[in-house]
Amino acid sequence: RGHLGEGAASNVVVGAGRSRAPPDLAAPGAGRLCLTMRMRLDCRVYAADGTLAARHNVLNEAVVDRGASAYLAALECFCDDAHLTTVQADGIIFATPTGSTAYSMSAGGGVVHPSVPAVLVTPICPHVLSFRSMVFPDHVVLRCYVPRDARADASAAFDGKHRMVLERGGCLEVMMSAHPVPTVNRVDHSADWLDSLKRNFNFNTRPQQKPF
Repeated sequence: RGHLGEGAASNVVVGAGRSRAPPDLAAPGAGRLCLTMRMRLDCRVYAADGTLAARHNVLNEAVVDRGASAYLAALECFCDDAHLTTVQADGIIFATPTGSTAYSMSAGGGVVHPSVPAVLVTPICPHVLSFRSMVFPDHVVLRCYVPRDARADASAAFDGKHRMVLERGGCLEVMMSAHPVPTVNRVDHSADWLDSLKRNFNFNTRPQQKPF
């Protein structure tokens, strides 16, 4: 999943007694801790009749995919009230900046800095090569419908858990949650995030080019 150094949209410095904080987290002589407020997504599943079937807050991503079906997932996606695209793929991922280094990255999505308040939309094995990962501002409402004439129902999962059937005519609605998760940084959100990329993914690591 995403790592602690990756996260949400803001840094907050708070006072803390050094005796109560781990030595490597307390700033020397300052008695301070640096917090990152990690954005989450508020995900609501609506049944075909419009009733609320489930609601989850996710730190990494919400996924709609074909589940056990042998057919491509057929989905209609909207950004606010504007039609975004028709999805014909194994599925689609709605991810936070934290989740940008989890399932979304494995599916070809970009890596997003924690200070960017954004929602990533990344297709999973799309049937059209021009369908690429997109980044939206955090104030939009994204909706993913399963058409009533789709060949099969879809499946939804939230941070890899709570898997459920998204029936034909049903909808997943995704928006920024009002409840971010505070995490403690060792240094600050940029330094921790970059260190996490280098340590966990060997980010842009290759032998140094030799001079002539």
